[in-house]
Amino acid sequence: MIKYNLPQKPKKLTKELQEQLTQKFKDTGEIVWKAEWLKKAIADKSFGKCCYSDIKLGEESKYMEVDHFLPKSQYADLVLEWSNLNPSCKTCNASKGDHDSKKESIVNPFQDNPKDYLYLKAYRYYGKDDKGIGKKTIEVLKLNNNEQFVDKRADIGNEVKYQLHFLYKNCDLFFQPERLLLENLENLMQRGNRKEEYAALVSTVILEDNNFKNIETYLKENNLWDEELESLKSELAFCALPNL
Repeated sequence: MIKYNLPQKPKKLTKELQEQLTQKFKDTGEIVWKAEWLKKAIADKSFGKCCYSDIKLGEESKYMEVDHFLPKSQYADLVLEWSNLNPSCKTCNASKGDHDSKKESIVNPFQDNPKDYLYLKAYRYYGKDDKGIGKKTIEVLKLNNNEQFVDKRADIGNEVKYQLHFLYKNCDLFFQPERLLLENLENLMQRGNRKEEYAALVSTVILEDNNFKNIETYLKENNLWDEELESLKSELAFCALPNL
């Protein structure tokens, strides 16, 4: 999970339309958020990813569901409130269900910074705040479900670690041309960009890996660490969830 900025609501979602459709939902219970333009705008909030699990939506069975952060069953007036519509995968949406996030707070990545509440260790999420909001978030969203999330995180994390090990093992320019070394490292670091799937996981793994630290030291000692790599590292720091 990473922090997102809440974009402006779609121009089509006018105050009049919002009020009209909200009343329609209250009268009939009809799904009034199913318009394709609205669903696309919601998906774009988090770059086409589930804002909770960080998985890419729209692939295979991972289609997007609209999560009402404050549940529509209890807060019907907010059924089309832009800030209450979150892009979610089926697993997170079903797990969250009708949880009242006002009575029992959980992390909303469009309002809160997950870094303040969560950290990743050995491919699992852990809570870090004194109020227990991080722990409640993990519990409600089932973020440590092995089959749905942890096993996949482990596969990705182990692959990233292997690539870092390979890069450092072949770091010497005699074996690996400068251009190829930098290109491979940049490509790997790009996977921790906030727009990418599992950005928080990949960023955390890279920044905490000793091979990455050694590669960075090697490149700096050889005057090969440039502004592009520093920018990529800053992006990793933005997305990472370390235990600090």
